[in-house]
Amino acid sequence: MRIHHFFPRTKNVGDYFVQTGIATIVRTIDPDAEIHLFDVNSRGTDRIEYGLTRQAIEKANHEADLIIIGGSNLYEGAWGWPWGVTLDVSALKELRVPLFLIGIGTGSAFASTTHKPSGRAREEIRLLNDAASLSWVRDVATLEWLRNLGVTKAEMLGDPATFIFNSGFKSIEQGDHVLMVMPPSRIWSSLRGFRKAKRLGRPIFSALVKVAEHFIARGTHLVIACNDPRDVDLANRLFESRQSQIVCPTEPEEYFRLLAASRAVISGRLHTAAVALSLGIPFLLLDLDKRTSGFIETYQLDHAAISWSKVANLGEKAGELLAGGQRDSWLNSIGIRNELYELAIERLKVVLEPVGKIKY
Repeated sequence: MRIHHFFPRTKNVGDYFVQTGIATIVRTIDPDAEIHLFDVNSRGTDRIEYGLTRQAIEKANHEADLIIIGGSNLYEGAWGWPWGVTLDVSALKELRVPLFLIGIGTGSAFASTTHKPSGRAREEIRLLNDAASLSWVRDVATLEWLRNLGVTKAEMLGDPATFIFNSGFKSIEQGDHVLMVMPPSRIWSSLRGFRKAKRLGRPIFSALVKVAEHFIARGTHLVIACNDPRDVDLANRLFESRQSQIVCPTEPEEYFRLLAASRAVISGRLHTAAVALSLGIPFLLLDLDKRTSGFIETYQLDHAAISWSKVANLGEKAGELLAGGQRDSWLNSIGIRNELYELAIERLKVVLEPVGKIKY
């Protein structure tokens, strides 16, 4: 089976976690699947050819058995940015191969309500869902958001990044280090949201610095990770003088090795928490926006999360994380992950059958 997968090929390694999760679950069904990667919008590596254009659709009609549009916050728009999929609406009618939407979500604006799409985005989202044989969303928040738009086809099948490893629960005694993951630097400083960043965002980073100082004073091996190169300068400013190791892996496999060697994770990034759940590694996720809230609700992770509004309690929550415990809660969340994985596999088998090249 030959697949054209359109996703956000940004410099944020977390976007590749979702792409890896999609490839992993597809190859669980068809180990020989050829997956060719394309930019879904202009934020990727190719600033000339991107999105589901007429040329891309014609190419898929001639070369592919299936198109997948799958990635992170593609349902989301911003000023001058209708939403995350560049789409030629007229050319969509000429698509002759199946189209799957996998793992898409919304809700990444810090301390804000869920994004309200423009009229154009609303119409294009509906059209793309109408054309799709599968509309798989990553969390309950996105499912509700789409239903409010009148999209009834969508199904909540989990975050693909949680399906990369499907490991069992890992106790806190295992591992080499504690991994602390930087939140996006836009939460520290933003031209449009300067006041919000200063009033609400900066206390989050101050709390992380205090926790890091406490861990280091106790002799804990702490590693600070950045998912995006744009966060490195801020990480250096905040943590370099505190004897912390600062890393910014550029390849998913490098990041996965770093995660797998962790005792525990304190994450300001959703995608890192999703892979930690896949690895069964205990983590504490900063609940910064509607997408993290949706993830927490989907996997019943209240025991593993702290809201941005309660960041003053971060030290206490981090201490509880490293003390272990909550085993039953973790087993429950991992059980939900496993149930969604089985559901996703069975659903994929059904929608892939018409492709005609799958051998079970």
